[in-house]
Amino acid sequence: MAETALATALDIAELPFSDLLLLISPDLPDDGRRGRLLTTVATSLGRGGSGLLAITNVPLAAALRRRLLPLARRLAVMDHPSRSQLLKKHGLGSDVPLKKLDRRVSSFARLLRHSGEFQLLESMKEIESIKNDPDYLEKALDGVVIGEPMGDGTEKLGELVEELGLCMMELGILAARACDTVTGGNQLEKSITDFGTAKARLIHYHSELDNIIIRIVAAREKSASSQGSCIRSECAMTDTLKDSNDKSIHGQGSVVSLTNLWQEWHYDYGVLTVLTAPLFLCSTMGEDCSISKECSPPDEHTYLQLFNRRKVFSVRCSPESFIVQVGETADILSGGKLRSTLHAVSRPYGSTNISRETFVVFLQPSWDKKLPYSGHCFAGDDEPSEGDDSTFSDGSDMFSSEHTLMQDILKKIPPLSSRVKEGMTFAEFSRQTTKQYYGGGGIQQNN
Repeated sequence: MAETALATALDIAELPFSDLLLLISPDLPDDGRRGRLLTTVATSLGRGGSGLLAITNVPLAAALRRRLLPLARRLAVMDHPSRSQLLKKHGLGSDVPLKKLDRRVSSFARLLRHSGEFQLLESMKEIESIKNDPDYLEKALDGVVIGEPMGDGTEKLGELVEELGLCMMELGILAARACDTVTGGNQLEKSITDFGTAKARLIHYHSELDNIIIRIVAAREKSASSQGSCIRSECAMTDTLKDSNDKSIHGQGSVVSLTNLWQEWHYDYGVLTVLTAPLFLCSTMGEDCSISKECSPPDEHTYLQLFNRRKVFSVRCSPESFIVQVGETADILSGGKLRSTLHAVSRPYGSTNISRETFVVFLQPSWDKKLPYSGHCFAGDDEPSEGDDSTFSDGSDMFSSEHTLMQDILKKIPPLSSRVKEGMTFAEFSRQTTKQYYGGGGIQQNN
């Protein structure tokens, strides 16, 4: 049985940051942009869409992203005592077992609290009104907002997580406002802002080389003569590696693994998830340390996979965009007018030294928020069906072996209709979801 599939490339729809500002500043010149904004949201996040939307040209956030993402690998391969001390200093924790040497993912989490005021976006709007040039803005804000890039960058870890996280939280709140407008409801934005809290995760998806390094570091920790790990990443990335053998073609699909995954197939169950475009690092081993440098994404794909109506899609987006993804709670609160999508993160096929870095903010309602299940049909959206004329799919079927394997995967995904009941609180829905996905008492077990 095949364990790979040819995924169709999906270039997700993009929405300029300047258009998003119309939602908080209706006095700005429109020129039809607000109508185009709402149309893009409706077609991308509605039932016939991908459930994904990219926000581009966010000047301050792009600069923050470039500083923060490389720190994910640096933390992941660090010796455990040093990492624990650093995380404690910056108010971060983890929801994965960091002492597990063969883990596929390292995640560093922090709770964010929003004041209710669009402070970061308002400040960006003011700067943009002075000079609407993204390159100029990033140069102008680089040192002022983040500080001098001294040392290995970890001294600014907490500040970077807080600033970028709150900015992404505000992007998500505005996306929720747009969703409320196109669905005719007022549930999403209010649910997010009433709670006012979100979880941020800085995530490193390990290469095979990373796990070798982690085992070396752990062995040296046990040695009496060890004085801390000398296995480290470079303090700064100065070059972008280009693979001279890269034969990818714009518009071409990508061979992806259906089973060799960094993150298993699942639905996000919150309201909205906001993600940075991923950063890929190519690592090599030196005599005393590992060196990682930014590299082009393999095949120019993000390795975020979607499964939608008989097909696997591999997502592509511009490198400094921010992705908004619909969660199942948004599906429920919108009465089925928005679409959450089954997704996974696959490893680059045949690569052993490429890791993936991203930063994610999960927006949710308050734990005691009651979910108004209206009886609309959740089940079957990702099941093969006859006569499906969705504009999101070109109608072609997977090969038989791929189809069989995907059906086996789908059988492991608990249907939303089995996890939500009328009057259930979000806390109850969360527990039921994690229980059905991971077993036990409803506590998520991360790989």
